[in-house]
Amino acid sequence: MPRAACVSSRRASGRAGRVGRGGAIGVLLAVACLGVATSPARAEAPVKPAPGEAPPRPEDGARAAARAFEEGERAFRAGDFAGAAAAFEAAYRAAPHASPLWNAARSWHRAGEIRRAANLYARYLREAPPDAPDRDAAGAALGQIAPRLGRLDVYAPGARDVRVDDAPAEGASVYVNPGSHVVAGEIDGQVLRRTEVIGAGEVRSVALVPAAPRELGPATPAPLPPPAAGAPAARRAAPRTPAPPPARRPLSPAAVIVGAAVTALGAGLTVASGLDTLAARDAFDAAPTEENLAVGRRKQRRTNVLLGASIGLGALTGAAAIWLVDWGTPAAASSPARRALALSVGPARLTLGGVF
Repeated sequence: MPRAACVSSRRASGRAGRVGRGGAIGVLLAVACLGVATSPARAEAPVKPAPGEAPPRPEDGARAAARAFEEGERAFRAGDFAGAAAAFEAAYRAAPHASPLWNAARSWHRAGEIRRAANLYARYLREAPPDAPDRDAAGAALGQIAPRLGRLDVYAPGARDVRVDDAPAEGASVYVNPGSHVVAGEIDGQVLRRTEVIGAGEVRSVALVPAAPRELGPATPAPLPPPAAGAPAARRAAPRTPAPPPARRPLSPAAVIVGAAVTALGAGLTVASGLDTLAARDAFDAAPTEENLAVGRRKQRRTNVLLGASIGLGALTGAAAIWLVDWGTPAAASSPARRALALSVGPARLTLGGVF
């Protein structure tokens, strides 16, 4: 069935996404269009039936979705909003489509479960077609309840079974109630967990990335045993060889100055980007549209990158100042008869010495 015919049938049923207007007839029409309305990214391979079992038929899912949708309508009209939401979610599982998502979100909203409602509104906005008639209403409802919740943006490349508080994470962004939450996922057989404390209206990024293995340093040689009592003096007192002169370090103090300047520049850019991100968030709160949401996320990622780069530059500069910069260690005299004058400059010290 062409998509144009599907859209017109849905609108003819009185906007099937609304409870009590179109009802199960709208769901059946929507299910009939799933073959062309569902995006390829969400398509799944068919499940093979067991030996001797008849293969599932598409009309079975359509009938189950219609029955669940009718049950949700009855519960909604009776004021049982939690029961209506559960029935609409069952209709979505039987035949995935945006209309049951919209009705389930509205039902949880009426029931006072704003966390579930927010996640379903966000999922509806991700899955509904661009010309869906309820997109604006879903965006407005999400903008109304989002300031009362926190949002976790989960970054988990290659992770399996990503969960937030033991519930599967549906999408990269999950709305949660203010408080402490545990994000977990499995990567290469290793279960990673991160705990985040979030307040109302806050957005936190959580990365599930395994830590790099620590490198072990060279083994420390065991100390030599003390000489036995009565041993000859020649054996107990080994001749001492002069210590080699300290090696000069490869960098000059100018490298630290340049690194500090670049770090300060990165910190300034990070602050400016953070202010820009806050402005984008205010713009989204004022007009919660998909475009403003995408702009805000891009600016947040940019701020996170700048923050990480500034911290990295600061750490590299500090490490170079400690281990790689030559602060002017005086060279040892090559012979007793050579006269030399040396100036040593180091952290919090100034030394003038000479050999005559």
